[in-house]
Amino acid sequence: MSDKKRGANVLDSSRMFFAGGMAGAIARTCTAPLDRIKLLFQVQAVAGPGTSPTAYTGVGQAAMKIIREEGFLAFWKGNGVNIIRIFPYSAAQLASNDTYKRLLADEKHELSVPRRLLAGACAGMTATALTHPLDTVRLRLALPNHPYKGAIDAATIMVRTEGMISLYKGLVPTLIGIAPYAALNFASYDLIKKWMYHGERPQSAMANLLVGGTSGTIAASICYPLDTIRRRMQMKGQAYKNQMDAFRTIMAKEGMRGFYRGWVANTVKVVPQNAIRMVSYEAMKNVLGVKKAKTDT
Repeated sequence: MSDKKRGANVLDSSRMFFAGGMAGAIARTCTAPLDRIKLLFQVQAVAGPGTSPTAYTGVGQAAMKIIREEGFLAFWKGNGVNIIRIFPYSAAQLASNDTYKRLLADEKHELSVPRRLLAGACAGMTATALTHPLDTVRLRLALPNHPYKGAIDAATIMVRTEGMISLYKGLVPTLIGIAPYAALNFASYDLIKKWMYHGERPQSAMANLLVGGTSGTIAASICYPLDTIRRRMQMKGQAYKNQMDAFRTIMAKEGMRGFYRGWVANTVKVVPQNAIRMVSYEAMKNVLGVKKAKTDT
């Protein structure tokens, strides 16, 4: 490979990284209120989050309770940390997905379904491994009545009182959960678009928003139980010994419904969030002049 071509690839990678970060920040900020409601549903059954197991009973009720007790801006509690986390996370995930697809393509630059799934899974795990500590801090800050002054204070107290490992609580179930989610999300998005446009028709941003929402909802619904276990294990204290213990305990005490606490809020959040992120990423790549590869949709 010539120095000129290598330099062009590096520039494209940098532009894809920035485009992915901006797309993630825009999408997550727009849907932060629903994300906070979802988190509260997921963790309220565990002792210690500052709420009772029946404090939040529905999306509307939860929203009114937050406004009444904490104010409208409380929907964005922890969003500063969220943006700090989501920029590198979304950047790494979206850019690495494109990169993995290019690496896994055959000599004709085509991708089979298994290779698309593998590229998505690797992209999800790559981004997650890089940003998990910030996600854990964000969860702590999103809980009502938390004792932290901010992100740095939360991280400092966690390391001092619970050890460095506390920042990585729930990493294993997170990796296990993100791999199938990212695989299904990216692959279904690509395949639906390929079916719609056949690689020839002009693309519609509105149609792609619908595709992004659909692919995100499918992936999130299938993988939601793993996300609930991950959130429970990130909380302060030792509620569960490991992932299997969490699975057995939730099933025994709460039934299958326990794994889907906050699913409605999550679904409502995922539709616009995934749609906005996917379409924003493609728009940002065009604005930044990223050369489109055959494996891109």
